[in-house]
Amino acid sequence: MKQVFFKTFLTLIISTKALQSQSQLTRDYGEYFIQIDEKYIHHLGELNNSSEKFETTLNLTTYKNRFKFLDANTNLHIDYNDITYTYVKKFLGYQWYPKIIGLSVYYFPLFESKLDHYGIPRELKYLAVVESALNPRAGSWAGASGLWQFMPATGNQYGLRKNEYINTFYDPVSNADAGARYLRDLYRQFGDWNLAISAYNCGPGNVNKAIKKAGTKNYWKLRKYLPKETQAYVPSFIAVNYLFNYYKEHQMKPKYFRYSFFDLKTIKISQTTTFTNLSKRFDYKILKFANPQFMTEIIPKGSIVYVR
Repeated sequence: MKQVFFKTFLTLIISTKALQSQSQLTRDYGEYFIQIDEKYIHHLGELNNSSEKFETTLNLTTYKNRFKFLDANTNLHIDYNDITYTYVKKFLGYQWYPKIIGLSVYYFPLFESKLDHYGIPRELKYLAVVESALNPRAGSWAGASGLWQFMPATGNQYGLRKNEYINTFYDPVSNADAGARYLRDLYRQFGDWNLAISAYNCGPGNVNKAIKKAGTKNYWKLRKYLPKETQAYVPSFIAVNYLFNYYKEHQMKPKYFRYSFFDLKTIKISQTTTFTNLSKRFDYKILKFANPQFMTEIIPKGSIVYVR
């Protein structure tokens, strides 16, 4: 959402610092992220040290035909041009991509259910990859946080709250619901998904300024008037969309997460308890992984907890 986070994201993913948001998740969970499913990932260090090579030599006709197919099967604009082609080629250089695709098995069913509920295209789930690399505790120095990267004021507007014990900015369900509602509202304002997506990153005010300067609502004509970081946002989203649909054709071999968010159950806590106490009934690592919204070991009375 916030362009400062995306600026950081773009900087990180082209260097060894690409692991920052993901290693933060490891620190926060005491390595529960990498231990939760050994078939999924063994060590985050592998993300940038892999010698795996992905197919990048396809001819332009193949790329164009794939973009044409994607564009024909969505209400979004999956445009092929020199810019989007460049971003696809760039993203094919990120060895950690198969790990993100694998983790999407866990999160995407949740995102799709929220997007369906608010009547907006399922393909918008790929924004969360651009926003947070699917890290529920991803955060920017400016204060944006969560899978869908909400700043405090906007998050509060969409019902996200935090206190000493619970931070719903980190709750996958609350954060995804807020993200879907905000995208719906932005589309109602602009009537164009590329503009709505841009506004999600830099705010509707900056998009309106770009429209005024360009004298048009055509995204590719007004793009140069958007903040620099936001100019990369829609092309990055399109590149992620492409790669999630054609990763197999590029010889990517994800290690799929073994269950989805909807394989979890919910329980309501009748008396204040702790994760340690709950671990007598449920796996401790899964409890911590599935409930990033809890800021301490304490689980207050009345809380909803995801278990497996």
